Amino acid sequence: MDFSKFKTHDWLVVGGGAVVLIFTFLKWWKVDTPFGSYGSNGFDHFFTGIVPWILIVGTAVLTFLAVAGVFKLPATIPSQLIFLAATVLGALLILINFLTSPGIPDGVDRGVGLFLSLIGGIVAAVGGVLGFQASGGDLKDLTDVNKLKGAFGGDDAPPPPPA
Repeated sequence: MDFSKFKTHDWLVVGGGAVVLIFTFLKWWKVDTPFGSYGSNGFDHFFTGIVPWILIVGTAVLTFLAVAGVFKLPATIPSQLIFLAATVLGALLILINFLTSPGIPDGVDRGVGLFLSLIGGIVAAVGGVLGFQASGGDLKDLTDVNKLKGAFGGDDAPPPPPA
């Protein structure tokens, strides 16, 4: 495998995905009692734990496999735009968990897994942004709906076949 093909943004996505992959299994929320430490990990929170794990780790795996040459991403799909959306959404969902503590009672502390998963998500999101920019994308274009539709073949797409 030729690691020289990996660019900085690829390493950020893959590294951030690896951090999220590992630290989602550790305690995100914990409470210390005289009988021991109890808590929940990222998989105990669906929208702010499992969904970001799937988005970020999936993007990291696809990035690694595509750059390593195991498979080629279809040219008709704006993969860097999709990777940008997936990593930023994943990092945002972990941040929401970090800030709002959904379903967590008072007196429960954040665990090391949540802190490190948040850092990994942010690193992956930065890699997604840099990868999008390296592919020729401009963040200002994300506010233009017509350009987004064009990236997915919206305006130039052929009509669906008659039923």
